[in-house]
Amino acid sequence: MKRFILMLCLCFGQAVQASSSLIVIYDSGDTLPIAPYLPKRSEPQPKQPKPLSANKAFQLPIETPSMSPGAVTVTAKPLKYLQQPLFLVGTDARSKAWLEAKREQLVKLNAVGLLIQADTWKDIQTMQALAKGLRLIPASADSFAKTLALKHYPVLISKDGWEQ
Repeated sequence: MKRFILMLCLCFGQAVQASSSLIVIYDSGDTLPIAPYLPKRSEPQPKQPKPLSANKAFQLPIETPSMSPGAVTVTAKPLKYLQQPLFLVGTDARSKAWLEAKREQLVKLNAVGLLIQADTWKDIQTMQALAKGLRLIPASADSFAKTLALKHYPVLISKDGWEQ
């Protein structure tokens, strides 16, 4: 306790001394500015998003051979490991219509999409324009489509199962 009071007194004494004005004892007049010796700071540049064509994270065409466009039966299967709803779409007419119809619901669910079939950059850009407000990632879904025995897309996968 005595040490605490001693430390408090020392800190208080330093604070009182720091608040007093500085006294210049000697000034030779030969002072130089310090700015030339410091590294120059540049204005922070706003980060520009990279155009999609510069993204080399995947190669075209994107394919999921085990899946095709078609009707999906509603399946109640608990998927406890799924943290966020996931939807799978392609670039076919059925997927485009489904994405346009379900977009608001998908935004409310905060779902993430996989574009599992695309042949060209234009296909990807078209689907991303339709998915405005949703994250749509071009990637194959072959590995977990086989695990879940999914045969068709478009499909919405959640913790409770999947539906179209």
